[in-house]
Amino acid sequence: MKYIENKTVRVERENNFKQQTIKGMMWSFIEKFGSLLFQFISNIVLARLLMPSDFGLIGLIMVFIAICNTIVEGGFGSALVQKQNVNQKDFSTIFILNIIFSITLFILLFFTAPVISIYFKESLLKNVLRVLGLVLVFNALSIVQYSQLIRNVNFKLIAKINLLSSVIASSISIIAALLGLGVWSLVIQLLGLSFFKTLFLWIWNSWKPQLLFDKTSAKELLGFGSKLLISGLVDTIYVNIYTVIIGKKYSQADLGFYTQAKKMQDVPTNTISGVINQVTFPIFSKYQDDLDFLKSGLRKSLTLLAFISIPILTLLALIASPLFNILLTEKWNESVLYFQLFCFSGMLLTTHTINLNILKARGRTDFYLISEVCKKIVGIILLIVGLRWGIIGIVSSLVLNAYISFFINAFFTSKVIQYSIFEQFKDIFPTLILSVLIGSVVYIITKFVYLPSFLLLMSQTVLFIGFFILSAKIMRLEAFGVLNLLLKERMSGILSRMIKTKMK
Repeated sequence: MKYIENKTVRVERENNFKQQTIKGMMWSFIEKFGSLLFQFISNIVLARLLMPSDFGLIGLIMVFIAICNTIVEGGFGSALVQKQNVNQKDFSTIFILNIIFSITLFILLFFTAPVISIYFKESLLKNVLRVLGLVLVFNALSIVQYSQLIRNVNFKLIAKINLLSSVIASSISIIAALLGLGVWSLVIQLLGLSFFKTLFLWIWNSWKPQLLFDKTSAKELLGFGSKLLISGLVDTIYVNIYTVIIGKKYSQADLGFYTQAKKMQDVPTNTISGVINQVTFPIFSKYQDDLDFLKSGLRKSLTLLAFISIPILTLLALIASPLFNILLTEKWNESVLYFQLFCFSGMLLTTHTINLNILKARGRTDFYLISEVCKKIVGIILLIVGLRWGIIGIVSSLVLNAYISFFINAFFTSKVIQYSIFEQFKDIFPTLILSVLIGSVVYIITKFVYLPSFLLLMSQTVLFIGFFILSAKIMRLEAFGVLNLLLKERMSGILSRMIKTKMK
């Protein structure tokens, strides 16, 4: 009898997980893709109006903003999502801590800006850094509200807020660029995005802070968040050290090419991994004590994620040259090879987040921190070796570390839910090898045929997608069947609602 009850509970959890995942993924995808699409379009327009050196300057400044922003967030947002029972004292305590951290760091940035400007020999950097420092305060004002929406799996409202903010900020930045404001148009875009997100979160989320600060709550949430904070700092410093090295050792234009390539690759990678991250973490946290459920959920999510992300990034690496020529013009051609290398690193980067979500959901922030330190030690060693070959060597070290990091993440996950490295690799390997093989075949087919950029891009895209879908169907890849089923269920639900609406 007990077995039957346990089985029934598990089936219900599986169904709830599926329904919440499908609904959450839909709204999260709309939010992530829509926001990045507007930013992507504005980036293309700005790239045509501005110079690579302008993007290089902003890329350099964002290193310091990113590090400070990691400290402001402090892992508190994840702590609020992961904790089973949260009250007003928890929310208000974290809100007060965020504000204190953000104002302190803004003041620090304001007074160290001249020193940073002198070090990088760029006078404009001082004023731009001081203005962009306001992003820290805006973000701090919205962390609690945003975490509440994530906790409640309210991705519909998140989509509404982020999309509207992206449209407004992107539109204003383009107008600023047309008016000849140069690098300040990029500053306006970043500030506007942060400001409007915060404004709309305060308007549409009913929670408001109170003057409550509970030491016990702070200690408990800091216990969980502190390891995530250290992990986040390690990751942020590691990722941005590449920008600092390029900015110091090479020209602002070189840094601009690097930054643009990374930004272009971030669109698909951040969209896919961001959707999975937002949806799975609160659900995994909700069922954190059911190890069988977590393993099943991780395996299905990982397989599906690999099936979506790896082919997309393979295709983007394939069409990189005509894509850059059409969208950004030939002045950005130096970014093409960097972009292709970033795509190869992004193929597995999208799987990192979901492994780490299991560690966070289970409260194993100690494993989370150890894994981050291990990955960064390996990354620094590879970076030192890669410096011998210039920027190409630097980017190549990132690619190699992305693949090594997959095995490190999988190792720690296996310690928590018994989903081994071999099992994980076996689940994503068919998609990886199929994508690379088809990409290589299409490249060879089109290599010796001269076509204008647009026709080359279209022919490579059509051939790749056609070959991939056909091969996946013939090979009966599990992820292909899962994706088909999810799409059919979603379309069936939409049609049912349409019919009911018409009947009414």
